[in-house]
Amino acid sequence: MKNFIFTTIIALIFPASVVGQDIAATGELRYAGKILTLSTPCSITSEADAITFVYRWPKEPTLEVSLRHTETEENGTKTSLCRVNISSSKKLGSDLTVSLASGLGPLPTETWLPLYNGTGATLRDNSQAAYLFAGTLPAEGIRLALPMVSVPSGSQRLTLATDTDFSTLFTSDAIEWTYPAAVGLENGVGQRTIVLVRHEGTPEQSLDHFFRTILSDVAPGPPWLHEIALVGYDYMSDGGEGWFRDIDALCNVIPEKERSQVFLCCHGWYDYLGRYCFDERTGQLDQEWTAFSNYEVVREAHPFGNIGGDQVPMGFGECKPVKMSLSQVHARLAYAKSRGFRVGLYFADGTNAGEGLENFEPDRVLRWGGWQGPDSKGRSYIQNPLHPKVRDFFLNYTRALLDEFGEEIDALNWDETFHIAVGQLGSDAVPGYADLAMMRLTREITQIVDEYNRTHDRQIAFLTSDCLGAVIGHESGPYALAAHGTLQDSWCQPDAWSYGIFPNYRNILWSCCWWPVSKWSWIDFAVRHHQSPVVISNGWGDNTGFAEMTPQQRARVIDLFNWRKDKPTRLQWFEQLPVKPETF
Repeated sequence: MKNFIFTTIIALIFPASVVGQDIAATGELRYAGKILTLSTPCSITSEADAITFVYRWPKEPTLEVSLRHTETEENGTKTSLCRVNISSSKKLGSDLTVSLASGLGPLPTETWLPLYNGTGATLRDNSQAAYLFAGTLPAEGIRLALPMVSVPSGSQRLTLATDTDFSTLFTSDAIEWTYPAAVGLENGVGQRTIVLVRHEGTPEQSLDHFFRTILSDVAPGPPWLHEIALVGYDYMSDGGEGWFRDIDALCNVIPEKERSQVFLCCHGWYDYLGRYCFDERTGQLDQEWTAFSNYEVVREAHPFGNIGGDQVPMGFGECKPVKMSLSQVHARLAYAKSRGFRVGLYFADGTNAGEGLENFEPDRVLRWGGWQGPDSKGRSYIQNPLHPKVRDFFLNYTRALLDEFGEEIDALNWDETFHIAVGQLGSDAVPGYADLAMMRLTREITQIVDEYNRTHDRQIAFLTSDCLGAVIGHESGPYALAAHGTLQDSWCQPDAWSYGIFPNYRNILWSCCWWPVSKWSWIDFAVRHHQSPVVISNGWGDNTGFAEMTPQQRARVIDLFNWRKDKPTRLQWFEQLPVKPETF
């Protein structure tokens, strides 16, 4: 067996009795006022390329902890990986906190952190750093966007990271997390991955190693994403005709050779949110339907609202019913593609659905509320991603969309993924970690898209809409970590941008603004400070497509596009956030 246990540079979560060093025990579990020390394994199993330590407590809480270690080295970079498996035959009756020694010793003040607000900073006088997602934390710490720290070590760096699926606290000498008693271990099992990489370079290289190791099963998005300089969103505008008129108007001012830098998303094409013309009983898309069938119910609803201190239009008075079919969706996509534009299809409105749909079951409800518009049916609710039927719907729907439109589309956009908040638990009917289930579902859909790309030689991107930074009233999970980037419906709000930098670091961060006239200042700020594409829209909000803008309004869109088009997207963190104008 490769004897890496004794030659590894850092003793990462290895028992002192095995490593042969005078260090503290590997770690401890804290449960119901007890401390269970990980000091003496009950078994050690050696394989050709791995070693596994197992610890057991046969009495309360009947826990078993397994730590499986592997180590690889390539081109001077050494990677130590630990798979943590915690199991119990009984439901936990108390919170369970896991604390594993990092082996790094006290973190130096120069430790670099990818902070939640999109800045990169050193630890300085902070004693702990925390990544918040599923589960809970045993203590507070400076907020991280990614579960990693980058520690200078002589002429090299040590990148210590965990998987993104669960909350993680980095203390001065340990990695900790807590399974709350309300859920405990999923199906009696909790699994984590911890990675330590010794490498040359800067924090930039630490980020690269994070994505290569922790997210090795999620491929980066297609390269074309980085070239996009203008994004358009059409919500079945002007009885369906706005899509075509805006494309014609764009063709008049954007040369054909530059149109591949424009991405146009077709929204509102389906029958109802939560169904999307997909019959889950047959696994087939409908041939014909009516878009905006709920028009009569919502036509007079809240025509105006306050956005950023401005009174702006928000009504549905022009969202009139439109007869649609699969052939018409194909025609809409083809109209844009044949003129050289990139084109996307609206995938879904988070897990939102309507009580009036035939497949409504009370057990699917995570909570009531959500978008209520011309494309909803009955009272809206957020579906529980832990529910097997909800998961199966989205996976099968993805396959049906790709089978039907995969040769034409460049992207699928999953809007309002932010509906599932950080720390969101399941329902009484279907309990569990809803945020974790949403992350897994995102990953599964992305992998279906990736497999389609490999099989059909395509470059389709799958985008989420996380709206990080609590701009929507609660904290969304960073689901883009399991996708190809973000096209978020945050309306280009200035406060929303920086929080998405690290989760989308190797991909792109876009937004939709339904008020491209009223809130042009937001768009201009985003393009110049956050590498956003220029944003236009039609069909809601200002309800003013490119073809309907004044010559002056069109000119400022194209001027900004011309400034942006020569600057490929490569997201970078800030040392200090850009200062917003006092008035927007």
